[in-house]
Amino acid sequence: MFERSRCRNGKQAFTLIELLVVISIIALLLSILMPSLHKARRSAKSVVCQAQLKTLISAIHTYAGFNADFVVPSYNMRGVTGSTSRPYDGWGPILDRDNYVSGNGELTNNPFVCPDTQDIPGVPFFRSGAKAGQAEGYMDWPAIVTISGSYARTIPRRGFDKLIRVAYWINGDNPTGLPRALQQGIHFTGSVGYGPNLSGQIMKHNRFADFKRPAQLVALADGFYSGKQEATRVMDQGRRIGYRHQRSDLYANVAFADGHVSVIKGDRFPRKHDEGISLEEARRDNLGGGPTLYSDPNRYLSEKKVSGRINQQD
Repeated sequence: MFERSRCRNGKQAFTLIELLVVISIIALLLSILMPSLHKARRSAKSVVCQAQLKTLISAIHTYAGFNADFVVPSYNMRGVTGSTSRPYDGWGPILDRDNYVSGNGELTNNPFVCPDTQDIPGVPFFRSGAKAGQAEGYMDWPAIVTISGSYARTIPRRGFDKLIRVAYWINGDNPTGLPRALQQGIHFTGSVGYGPNLSGQIMKHNRFADFKRPAQLVALADGFYSGKQEATRVMDQGRRIGYRHQRSDLYANVAFADGHVSVIKGDRFPRKHDEGISLEEARRDNLGGGPTLYSDPNRYLSEKKVSGRINQQD
């Protein structure tokens, strides 16, 4: 009886060699599966990001439905620059305050933050440009934005009693600093109230009805909002577009003015005609059937429209 028990137990035991073989097989399987699991995880985050962009652009359409077809401002301002007495509200806090989308000041459970957002501020205090990699971060709104820098601040008297962390870029005309000539409605939205400039112009709300190519007009994208439509590609210094997702190439998730969501590769994102971007380059980027930053690219990229125009952005 005793001998049979020892034999049975001996058959059930593993030798050291067998254990090493099993461990090696498990390690091999993990090495094969981990890249696929990592890829699946990143793909899932990208799907969540696209769903959030769909929610946000739908909320912007709903906002327009209750506000005379107005596009939500990138922010409201007075004058041509910010100050401690005149913080900018921001499109995220506006949608939150008015109960179109509920956000918060965190990186998680926040529809204004892409799941792949890095925990770094895109625009630290006293620095208005963004280094490479920081476009994968975020910006908190409302904020005091000046030529020297920006920092977050609530505006209780205007109903903004909490900070909203935003990790999506909005395609807005964002003049700050010096008075400059402006073209009303040139992008998806703008800094409503900017001015008066030297010509007495004050920026007003854009309207959805004025968009000539809403299915091509970029509205929102991975990144953070603080101007810089001319610096949108992967290698551009000071870019605000955050290429947080990767297939064979880096790409950004994008919501368009008509409400659909798609992607744009890092070397294909359209750029604005401005310092360093010639009219020829901007026309190549924005004309045709592809994505555009312009509400009416044929109009705003004509020789007549851009002649003599002065752009001053942070």
